[in-house]
Amino acid sequence: MRKALVIQEDIIILKILERLVMLNHYECKAIGSINDLNIEDQSENFDIIISDILFDGIAPLDFVFQIQEIILHQSLIIVTNMGQKKIKKEIMASENVSGFFAIPLDMDHIQTLIA
Repeated sequence: MRKALVIQEDIIILKILERLVMLNHYECKAIGSINDLNIEDQSENFDIIISDILFDGIAPLDFVFQIQEIILHQSLIIVTNMGQKKIKKEIMASENVSGFFAIPLDMDHIQTLIA
């Protein structure tokens, strides 16, 4: 079974994204922040990570680089309240980032990427 990691502080969005990936036949780990990862999670190779980029104490681009360094994954999708075009452009230029969606968002676009 494919594996997904969802990192999102907003509990409502976290639960919506968790349900979406489970409906698309992923085994899903849903957490509120990167600090909730355990050692086993860091050695896991996730097929997809869906994450926010707005977390206390870390710049959005630095967060993306941190995710790319410490968690093995095939694809990263950003779902965030931050819709600045400059940040989006910089993040989309990063390796393995397949989508950037500002909230409010259209779930159909995310579903297309994870299906």
